[in-house]
Amino acid sequence: MIMSFTESLRNCLTVKFCSTKGRASRSEYWWFVLFASVVGGVLQNVPVAGQLISLVLLIPHICVTSRRLHDIGWSGWWQIMPLALIFFGVFSVVFDASGIVCMLSILGGILFGLYFGVRKGTAPGEPNIYGGAPDAFCKNPRVDAAPSGEEGFIIEEEKDSATHCINCGKAFARGDRFCGNCGHPYPQPPRCPSCGKVLTEDSLFCTSCGAKLKD
Repeated sequence: MIMSFTESLRNCLTVKFCSTKGRASRSEYWWFVLFASVVGGVLQNVPVAGQLISLVLLIPHICVTSRRLHDIGWSGWWQIMPLALIFFGVFSVVFDASGIVCMLSILGGILFGLYFGVRKGTAPGEPNIYGGAPDAFCKNPRVDAAPSGEEGFIIEEEKDSATHCINCGKAFARGDRFCGNCGHPYPQPPRCPSCGKVLTEDSLFCTSCGAKLKD
């Protein structure tokens, strides 16, 4: 899902300000990185205000980086790797006067960071172990459980049109889980227990991961 600049900022600075759950698309990640870089550059000469704002932006930056890593199927802890390489490179000048180790380490850290920033998400449009596919900004997100049960993720409000209860005929309102008249559950489409893909009633195998559904 491609996000605009304003959608990325609203998502990173409001809805998912402190959230590492779910996934972030490349557009969401890079728009926020651009914003944080410009703000940091403009305020670098403002001692107190610049430091405070940079500290505040560090939180959503860590979170959106974690979600970007989730989108490619990696743990959010991998964001430590480029920082560790750059840190090692800076301090390597103590024992390497030539600076070759320093240059290679810093270059490796930068390239590693660029790699997970530009890499496409796993199974575009489909859920992975960290949740559903990256979604556009929505004002009233709903949190569901991820297919694996490991983490939750934020998805857009369901847009299914109203239907009727198969038990008593009363119309369901959008978002209802049970009939308000007789309590009958709203019919949910079958999903693959392995990857969470929505399937048809007569599916024998998952069309996404190939898992066997019926004996």
